[in-house]
Amino acid sequence: MTILFKNAVFIFLLPVTLLVSCKEPTERPTEKKVSGPVAWKTYRGVNIGCNIEEDDVADLAISGANLMRLSMPMCTLMNLEPPYALQQNAFQKLDSVLYWAEKHQLSVLIDPHRYPGTKHQWTMLGNDPFWQDFKWHNILIRFWSELAERYADRGNVIAGYDLLNEPEIPIDLKKGSPRDVGLLYAKLTKAIREKDSVHTIVYALPRVYDSVTKKMMGYHKGINLIEIPQDDNRCIETHTYFPKEFTHQNIWEPGDPIPYPSTLNNVEWNKTQLEREQQQLIEFSKDHPNTPILVGEFSCPRWTGEDGLEYLKDVIDIAEKYGWSWAYHSYREASVWDAEMSITDRNDSLRTTNAPRWKLLKDYFKKNDGVR
Repeated sequence: MTILFKNAVFIFLLPVTLLVSCKEPTERPTEKKVSGPVAWKTYRGVNIGCNIEEDDVADLAISGANLMRLSMPMCTLMNLEPPYALQQNAFQKLDSVLYWAEKHQLSVLIDPHRYPGTKHQWTMLGNDPFWQDFKWHNILIRFWSELAERYADRGNVIAGYDLLNEPEIPIDLKKGSPRDVGLLYAKLTKAIREKDSVHTIVYALPRVYDSVTKKMMGYHKGINLIEIPQDDNRCIETHTYFPKEFTHQNIWEPGDPIPYPSTLNNVEWNKTQLEREQQQLIEFSKDHPNTPILVGEFSCPRWTGEDGLEYLKDVIDIAEKYGWSWAYHSYREASVWDAEMSITDRNDSLRTTNAPRWKLLKDYFKKNDGVR
């Protein structure tokens, strides 16, 4: 999930509507074994929450999507309080989603999203206890070691392991400290590879902030500040929520609509600027053609109408231009982003298969025919 910065104050976006189900499933996953690496392929899909049920998965499969990034902050896989035990009901839900995905020929990117030592449900903060003490890292290492052992033998129904959601680091990052995301990634990679040598490890790029000016930079800016492990089966993840003035407009309170394209703070925001904003990641992608890139989240409020459609199209077209995978945020999780609802009336929550935003996404999902 993403955050909005308003007058240098952190404001967090919570789902408008979210129903969570962590009940024990009635169906159990199959146990298909694998004998070699599960290579990352080109994915075009969506983010989902643990409120998802099989009917939703079946409908998504019909749409042509081939990936579900399963985020579980509302149904955490690990208890956030001592003794930090694994949550069996949450793992049962994960097992059910894997079963449904396998049945309907979709892949799942496992995104636990939240861990002990983090304060907010939807994102990581630079002042989280998690970044102050290595003890939180050790808890996470144990968690991923156990998860990797549990799912090492599952086939390509698992697209990969998404280690962190939106880590946040200072621009003057001190290497070797608890804030060193690259060091944490190296430790997590070692622990996972001792148990699972086949599934892709996804490394999320961090938001970068200047503690003096309070300026926050996008995730793609972090590519040159951390050391990404040189794993043979890795993927780099970024999120695209810029300009925030457009992507998060009028969510909490009414206001004048902000168009796209538009000029904001003396910057002309259009497709050219969206591409320019990601230049560091684009250069990395060119220099590392064997390392896939995932735009793990991107969106804007559904009531932004035709402007919202143009924005989404521009974000996707840039990803397609460079051969990146992408996952729209989000599918049947929160009304604000729901692509199957009206693109003009925020009070109209009726889902239709021919909603303009959903039709746009399905047109791009058609590209999955050759890779599913």
